[in-house]
Amino acid sequence: MKTVIYGNGAIAKLLFSYARCSMDIAGFTVDDACILDGADSYLNLPLVPFSNVEEQFDPASHTMIIAVGFIEMNALRTRKYLEARHKGYAFARFVHESVLIHDDVVIDENCIVLDHVSIHPGCHIRQGTFISSNVNIGHDCIVGESGWINSGVAIAGGCTIGNECFFGVNSSVGHGVQIGARNFIAANTLINRNTEDDQVYLSEPGQLFRLKSKSFLKFSKLLG
Repeated sequence: MKTVIYGNGAIAKLLFSYARCSMDIAGFTVDDACILDGADSYLNLPLVPFSNVEEQFDPASHTMIIAVGFIEMNALRTRKYLEARHKGYAFARFVHESVLIHDDVVIDENCIVLDHVSIHPGCHIRQGTFISSNVNIGHDCIVGESGWINSGVAIAGGCTIGNECFFGVNSSVGHGVQIGARNFIAANTLINRNTEDDQVYLSEPGQLFRLKSKSFLKFSKLLG
């Protein structure tokens, strides 16, 4: 069955680059207002308005996958999923060939899992979650719907992640922690206790040192 990608931005382009060798991509669709005047193609494939996508890409012979960013704390992806399902579409998922899927791991429809992701036994990745490269998810985790997990994230075993959460690059979660819905966990941030819905967690950025890099290397040798 052919697949239609919802989106015409960076994430749609990213997905197409990964999936074009393993999926039969028929074209793209996006909200009418997001199509420039006169544009009818994207990446050399048809680009059609979402308002009448079913007229060109019949839901009986096409699946869909939502490929947009974490707009509105991921709510846009949830909304377009529901609207496409209302139009009668079933949904594809993309899991890169480098990902080992254990017998008791469940990855739902409309998920995107990029290369070199480790998902340990007993996990359930729920509908619409985007997982970027080089992520580690420990055993028996539940990742809620429409999550966004950036590269380098590490989630320890036994965690439950609420719907529509965002994890920045290299953030991490300790063992058995429960993360509320729609949490924003910034880059390099460790969460080691349960959180509530709609919370934001930030870590301090790197501090600028007074020495230039070459001088610092000499200084560090003296300290060693």
